[in-house]
Amino acid sequence: MKKPVFWLLLAALCLFSLAPAWAAEGAPLPQERELTQWEMDCLALPNSRPDRLDRYAAWAAKYPEAALETVVAQVNLDQDRTVYQDVQAAANPDSTAVLVNKHYALAQDYAPELEALGWPYGSGSLRPEAARAFRAMADAARAEGISLRSVSAYRSYQHQSTTYNRYLRYNRQATVDTFSARPGHSEHQTGLALDINAANVAARFERTPAYTWLQAHCAEYGFILRYMEGKESITGYRFEPWHYRYVGVEAAKACMEQGIAYEEYLALLPNPAPAQEEEPAPEPLPEPVPEPAPFPIFSGAPVEL
Repeated sequence: MKKPVFWLLLAALCLFSLAPAWAAEGAPLPQERELTQWEMDCLALPNSRPDRLDRYAAWAAKYPEAALETVVAQVNLDQDRTVYQDVQAAANPDSTAVLVNKHYALAQDYAPELEALGWPYGSGSLRPEAARAFRAMADAARAEGISLRSVSAYRSYQHQSTTYNRYLRYNRQATVDTFSARPGHSEHQTGLALDINAANVAARFERTPAYTWLQAHCAEYGFILRYMEGKESITGYRFEPWHYRYVGVEAAKACMEQGIAYEEYLALLPNPAPAQEEEPAPEPLPEPVPEPAPFPIFSGAPVEL
């Protein structure tokens, strides 16, 4: 009688040890669970990002009175994150749409293709597309009696590191972070940004005819005022009337005409639809035999259903 009991106990022990594996196989994975109505409403918004669903829920719990659209916008702006913590690599650094700020950084060895601005456009270099756009903008301004010159354009990671550390000798880091980017976080490293005519508050560039002209025309050439007044909590930097960034005409007009920061523009963009797998091209039909047919032969393109 003892042997059957022993084997029964052994079998029970084995089954018990395998139970977690069975439970794991039978339980739905987090990504497979059914979405709540709130989550479905959230994902129905055109600018929602599915990979941020948990962050949306956390923000909504923190601010229960906030409208769903506000929740999505604030999280898309990374307002739920602490600057310079859990920094992510800037996506598509070679794109003119790249976002570089206190949450997204460029690699230390990143250097874009560059083109010198040349005389009489000031110092420095930009990416070829941005360089051409700046020269065209400066030429148009000059025709109206306005002088636009670059005083600082592309900066390498090492250059920015030297600049930032120099400021730290005379100011607290919290102060420096309001007007200078830490290395890797500077838009100047993208080769798409430049300082025009001035690069300091004392110059009062916002009071000049050149600044007025830029506000009216920079978007026509694909540039935006990157660090607007009143947007410090979004951009992370104080108002810099001299700092302009090339983003392309469409994005630039949206930002300048609506008075929104580049982060806001990106936060409101519709989420791109997932890529669809391309269906294999249909094999060509054999050539029809040239003889009378009871029905006309259709030779047009196949209809997409």
